[in-house]
Amino acid sequence: MSVDYSAMDFGDYRYQGPTNVDFIQNIGQGGPDPIQGYGTGINRETGQWNPPAGASTTTTVDQAAIDKAALKAEQRQTAAAFLRNMLAQYGMGVLAGELDTIIKDTTSEEVMVERLRGTESYKQRFKGLTQLRSKGVTDIANEGEYLRAESAYRRVFREAGISNFLGEAGTQTEYDAIAKLVGDYSLSIEEVRDRVSDAQRIVAQTPQEVRDSFQRFYNVDPATLTAYVLDPTKTTSEINRRANAAMIGGLGMQRGLEFGAAAAERIGSFLGGEGDLTGTQIEPQLSEIADVQRATGRLAQLERGTLTAEETAFAQLDLDTGAKEKVKGLQSRERARFGGTGAFSSTALGGGTKI
Repeated sequence: MSVDYSAMDFGDYRYQGPTNVDFIQNIGQGGPDPIQGYGTGINRETGQWNPPAGASTTTTVDQAAIDKAALKAEQRQTAAAFLRNMLAQYGMGVLAGELDTIIKDTTSEEVMVERLRGTESYKQRFKGLTQLRSKGVTDIANEGEYLRAESAYRRVFREAGISNFLGEAGTQTEYDAIAKLVGDYSLSIEEVRDRVSDAQRIVAQTPQEVRDSFQRFYNVDPATLTAYVLDPTKTTSEINRRANAAMIGGLGMQRGLEFGAAAAERIGSFLGGEGDLTGTQIEPQLSEIADVQRATGRLAQLERGTLTAEETAFAQLDLDTGAKEKVKGLQSRERARFGGTGAFSSTALGGGTKI
């Protein structure tokens, strides 16, 4: 069958070959394209279509692209596991729902950590560390060090028997309390330990008179004492000096010695220096001062004079020349007047004379 294809219009694809070709008999014979752009027809031997020159005869799979996608998926899974582990350590499991946002278009640990630090939950959990960084303080370098510091602070209060001061463990209340110690107060663990120890010396390890003296001297009651000693506006040495003064005031009161705050601080600094005074350490000195006060103080009254407990203490501890001379004078007159007996002994009062 011969057909004149030159007269046929296929739109953009026009017949390019000779006219009056036996199409059926010449398919696949390597002749010209029956239709422009559609190859040379069907290969009679293989049954495959012969594509136009330059076209690919097979479909190529982009394995590199597949491998890249698989690697990226694996990296995202690894990144998600990294963040979940970090959040668990930080007690920030609430952020698990934000993993996709944090990971987003990156699997870089550095980038993810920075994004995590930018969340509000992180800023609340690590409030103290965030405050230090804002001040340019690098004493606590990272979250791991901060968590270890938190544990150390908890241990200080737990060992002192006042763990409830920080609040329930693992709560935002506790995190905020520790953040104050770190960020607001800038108190080291050792400073906190020293201050809490001073508070416990007054609250838990001493007679009521010592607690009363602290309140009388500094207008601080035992209930607020721990917060008072942790106040950053007060130095550790100041807290220690006041705690020692309360010891002097309270134990002196038990022996009939009344000291003011200034005198108690002066006596405490002399006897304890920068250290912590204890009852067993100062009771002998206070008892001796009390004995002298009773003997010479009564003579002073007989002479219509006065001798305060502070003067007697300063004299005995050689802290004041004037007080020392005053006590020495009273003691000398006492010996001259009563022949070496006490001013209120039975002999001195005529107890040995019968009526």
